[in-house]
Amino acid sequence: SSLRRLKLLESCANMRTRGSAIVLAAAALAAWSLGCVPNFGKGSTEHLRGHGPALAFAEGSSMDSLLASISAFANLATAAAMVYLAVNLTKSVSRGGRPGPSPIPGVPGTASPSSEHRRVLAKSATVNDIDSFGRQVSVERPELGTDVIEFRHEARKTSSVAFPKARKDGNALLIKDSPDALMAMKSVFKRLCTNSKELLSVDDVAKVHNLLGEPVDDEDQTKMMGFFHAEKSTVACISFEMFMDWWSDLHDSSADPDSYYSQERYRQRFKVLQSRLKDPKIANITTVCEGDPSSRRYRVFFEMGGARLSPWHDIPLKNSDGSYNFVCEIPKWTRKKYEIATGEAMNPIKQDVKNGVLREYKWGDMLFNYGAFPQTWEDPKHVSEETGCPGDNDPIDVIELGTRQRPVGSITRVKIIGVIAMIDDDETDWKVLTLAMDDDKCPNVNDLNDLDAHMPGVTQSLTHWLQMYKTADGKPQNRFGCDGKPQGAGFAKRIVEETHQAWRQLLSEANTSGKMKKVASGSNLFTDLALDD
Repeated sequence: SSLRRLKLLESCANMRTRGSAIVLAAAALAAWSLGCVPNFGKGSTEHLRGHGPALAFAEGSSMDSLLASISAFANLATAAAMVYLAVNLTKSVSRGGRPGPSPIPGVPGTASPSSEHRRVLAKSATVNDIDSFGRQVSVERPELGTDVIEFRHEARKTSSVAFPKARKDGNALLIKDSPDALMAMKSVFKRLCTNSKELLSVDDVAKVHNLLGEPVDDEDQTKMMGFFHAEKSTVACISFEMFMDWWSDLHDSSADPDSYYSQERYRQRFKVLQSRLKDPKIANITTVCEGDPSSRRYRVFFEMGGARLSPWHDIPLKNSDGSYNFVCEIPKWTRKKYEIATGEAMNPIKQDVKNGVLREYKWGDMLFNYGAFPQTWEDPKHVSEETGCPGDNDPIDVIELGTRQRPVGSITRVKIIGVIAMIDDDETDWKVLTLAMDDDKCPNVNDLNDLDAHMPGVTQSLTHWLQMYKTADGKPQNRFGCDGKPQGAGFAKRIVEETHQAWRQLLSEANTSGKMKKVASGSNLFTDLALDD
């Protein structure tokens, strides 16, 4: 009964108003006074049950009286504790939810940390009382800005970040997100800054929106200039804190009071963009489409600084962090068979043609993003030990298994997970299994065992799709080497390295024979090499 009363008091602790606290405390006391007499048996105390604890030891044997006295003392102690906690709760509510100094403007339940408090926070996490029963950990985040504080809510296991005086009205801006997510956004912001003061112009912010797939029209840009009090769209006057205020205000919605879903979509796009911007060379590569997408003349060219480059020869295979660059040819949930045109100048992406007809997958839409690794080549003169067949004369094929659809021509940093040894028309056609570095599952997936744990059934479904997709055209099923079993990350990296060395040998021979040309563009030197049909 005492435990039940304490649980009732605990529910009182979570209330935020004085009236609710007093009502629940009174209910607890009533429960104690009316139903606390224990049943000691069928002796003389039984007829007293229901008359309150004060009568529990009026009659009966000495043993009954002793037990009743102990019970009454315990209940009185419980009642005293209830009254004490209820009084403290009332005092806490009257103070607005927490003791201490004045709250940060615009952020309820927080206090402005003094310089001494910031010093302690910087050294280690400090626990602050929200009220008598709730607790949170406050940590200074100087990497996000001056006096920026993270609030970790222990009970809810969530984080919020406060930017003091970031809003136009002087109040603090509270973002319900982790510091890591906001650091990804700030990384993109800093990459786009062209001055040492880390300020953007209105034109720069419009560029950010365009990169994130949310273009800004003239009306929006006019509103933006008013929001930032910018006299000209070209003047750099917008700090990261001001940008976050704009971003938070822009994605607020009455249908989404906390702005969680709209902001989460925006944050995820920042995450993808931040991953792309890790290598400045990759970040400066753009795609240019020519021709009608429904025609045989449609091409997707790659450019840097206005000069065309080859996605096969000029994009590096690996990055400094050990990741690989995946060039997407066919986005997931589509079926047009796009591929890097190895036989054309600068190797644009085009839709494959067979017997004069543009090819599409008839087995169904792609279940994954499909493309290739640059600077690799499956040598048709090399017979693989695993398949007993020569290479297919193309860059090595890559399957990206992440949740996002990647556009045609996009370049994505990926992690190698495994490889499938497919045999297509008696040619070795390796399929490297990868996962994008910006995918939510990437930190937990490093090999095939992890893939099966986090994406159950994906390797079986993938192998079945590769085996059967050509049967829709009346062709036989594809075969597989390695006894039909996908191989792990270590094996896959060895195969990729072999194809990279084959590509290096291809360029060396082409340079010797005069088939390869180098195209200068500023400080860059691009490669023009097309294979003979």
